[in-house]
Amino acid sequence: MTVIAEKDRPTIRELLARELVAEVELLLFTRGRSRVVTSGQPECLTCDETHELLDELVDLSDRLQLTTFDLGADPDTSTRYNVTSVPTVMIRRRENSTSIDDSSQESAVLVPGERGTNVRFIGLPGGYEFSVLLADVIDVSKGRTDLSTETRAAVQAIDRSVHIQVFVTPT
Repeated sequence: MTVIAEKDRPTIRELLARELVAEVELLLFTRGRSRVVTSGQPECLTCDETHELLDELVDLSDRLQLTTFDLGADPDTSTRYNVTSVPTVMIRRRENSTSIDDSSQESAVLVPGERGTNVRFIGLPGGYEFSVLLADVIDVSKGRTDLSTETRAAVQAIDRSVHIQVFVTPT
């Protein structure tokens, strides 16, 4: 099954080629489907679809890499990355990534976390959320966002750790 429509692939490929500055890795945290349901470990109903979507996305750019972790097979990974739900997609700039334009880093506002960013999607980033996923991949690659100067100053003035969650629904 194809998740990203054939007609959309050239547009997405062109967008990624034009906008990605540095390599980005997508970390997918899943729990394999099992015939045995373990108490406290809900089945992941959208892990396979999320994996397929991300596989198709990374096939559209050589600046994207996907790494998948099965929390059922390796529960310590859940603790190491502080992942509590599946599927979770973590977007981060690749370490030692070559950048097309390193001058853009001067105005970078990155979320504190491992390797500078910690953007996560919990659930399938499909439908309306797919465009947000693409925008976040591009922002992480560039190491900056299009936030206003005032917003950047407000974020930089925060002197303690902050946990921000954004919940979305198409309705």
